[in-house]
Amino acid sequence: MNMLHRFRRTKTAKVLLAFIAFIAVLYLILFSLWGNRLMSPIVEKALSSGFSTPMNVQEFTLRHNRFHMIAQDDFGNTLSTQGGFSLLTLRLYAHYRLECFRADGMNPMRVPFKTVGAFSGGIGAFNIRGNATIFGGDILYKIELHRFHLSQLDLIIDQIDYEPMMHYLDYPSDTDTQLSGTVDLRGLDRRDVMGTIYLSTQTKRFSPTPIHEDDNSTFNLKSLLADKFGQIKPFDVNVALDASLEHAGILEQFVGLPLAGALSAQGTLSGDKTLLKFKASSDVARSNTKFTVIIPDLEPSSILLDLRNADAQQTFELFALPAPITGQISAYAELNATAGTLQTTIRKGSTIPDILQQHYRITQPLIHFDADVNADISEKGVHYRASFKSDLNRMDIDNTTAHDQMLRELLKTLR
Repeated sequence: MNMLHRFRRTKTAKVLLAFIAFIAVLYLILFSLWGNRLMSPIVEKALSSGFSTPMNVQEFTLRHNRFHMIAQDDFGNTLSTQGGFSLLTLRLYAHYRLECFRADGMNPMRVPFKTVGAFSGGIGAFNIRGNATIFGGDILYKIELHRFHLSQLDLIIDQIDYEPMMHYLDYPSDTDTQLSGTVDLRGLDRRDVMGTIYLSTQTKRFSPTPIHEDDNSTFNLKSLLADKFGQIKPFDVNVALDASLEHAGILEQFVGLPLAGALSAQGTLSGDKTLLKFKASSDVARSNTKFTVIIPDLEPSSILLDLRNADAQQTFELFALPAPITGQISAYAELNATAGTLQTTIRKGSTIPDILQQHYRITQPLIHFDADVNADISEKGVHYRASFKSDLNRMDIDNTTAHDQMLRELLKTLR
């Protein structure tokens, strides 16, 4: 007893007792019912700051290895989570549910959605898995963070309604198209991005809508990839893309012109901040088509198009135009911001008199023909060189400077 009495008087004992008292008080504040009530306003304030909207904590329980919370904003959107943690290993695991049926408050999407899932891990690696319901469809997601930086993203997209998604992006759309696909990207934290993106659409009804006038002068790759200080860190990318569309018209707002018919394409985006290349191939209109976009310093500079043996009728249909001819179309184009060349050939061509009369107000008999049209594009205008050989006539056009003049000469031959 004397030894214990002497030990209590030592500095070591006083430090030990102070530490035990601190742990007891900390435990009382953090993990007791009274302490949870004391902490609820602090948690509420933190959530309100994080979501940038007033939050109300309805339930909050924290024990030495478990927690539970339900919070709601002023619009009825609800966040609930429960799980466990280890203070020794600094690891956390929990389930969560986020129900945002009002497009306001803590809802980051500003459209109704619901998501449930689970997260687990620590500082080194953190995994989030779940599923979300939005735009009438479902998204399964898996997200991996390395030191709280996005490292890996896996998505499975199932039957997302295209029309409300376009309205969310402030573009008009009138279709029952549904979007499905997968996204698999890795190396995001290392800025060495590799992966695949596959998208497909199903369309039963599509009605063209007025092309939305969009000023893209403030949007470019540089602004998209720059950090908050306007700096673009070095990166490498090698991502494969595969798209299959039942109706190409859903792209009308992005390309700025009417489209129709089925379209499929496969391509790759590869390179770094000094030079990116997008290369794609397609069998559009039963052709063999290759398409390349060169992007030095994140600014598109040139486009190469090589289209071979496309079905003429399907080619016109792709651009939502009635086809006035049959035959095979091939084209080669090299275009940049100020100049370019376009070479087009039509082989085994035949006119369709009914379509020419009904849609183009041209009356003439059935004509079988071959044609070659070369266009040189510059800041001064377009110069055409063309030859047209049919079973009725032959025509050569040399160095015309206007679309109208070339078309007038062509129509003289057709008539």
